[in-house]
Amino acid sequence: MPSLCQSTGACAHRPCCTAAKYLVALLLIGLCLASFLADDAVAAFFARQHSYSLNHWAAFLNCIGDWPFHTTLGLTAAAAAWWAKRKSLMRLFLTMLLASSMAGVAVNAVRFTTGRPRPNVLVHDGFYGFKKDGKQIVWKNQYKSFPSAHTATAAAFAGVALFAGIRYGWLIALFGPLIGCARIYSGAHHFSDVVTATMLGLLFSCWAWRFVERRWGSEVDAADSAPS
Repeated sequence: MPSLCQSTGACAHRPCCTAAKYLVALLLIGLCLASFLADDAVAAFFARQHSYSLNHWAAFLNCIGDWPFHTTLGLTAAAAAWWAKRKSLMRLFLTMLLASSMAGVAVNAVRFTTGRPRPNVLVHDGFYGFKKDGKQIVWKNQYKSFPSAHTATAAAFAGVALFAGIRYGWLIALFGPLIGCARIYSGAHHFSDVVTATMLGLLFSCWAWRFVERRWGSEVDAADSAPS
């Protein structure tokens, strides 16, 4: 089955495809900007949903949404695929790790510069950069809200399944937004932090899959189809 990146990337009418890509990019940027307008409404909605059981689910999702879980899961799955001599699956899991790692590095670099306080910090919302009231806030975790690293890495990790064109890939890709909901519920991030992080995560997952597919895709598929 052709991947989503392949099916959208190979186009006979390149000017049309380029225009479509720019249009999609503008729509995504517009969605990210619009999400700032919904921050308060979404936060109020999640505040009304608090319950004992949801608290436990949010804590669980916050745990598995962090990079140690992605790394452990990806390496374990890749090792199992290598042992089973399923190179296409090994390629998929390693690409998921690549996408998640790139998204994590990029998003954390941005978070160091934006200086946005988390919703559970009693400070007026804004982007303070490196200093607030003359004090350095670069190393303070309370001011690393935008964008959400948990959401970006989870979206990049699971998003590869969508762009690889595997069955139920869209369902796996929902892992990222699900982690984002848990982060909003826990008061760790604003809605706009999560929306922007999801877009960035999917961008890295698409790029990672195309990068791997262009260089080693045909060789791996041929090895999988060869008789043992």
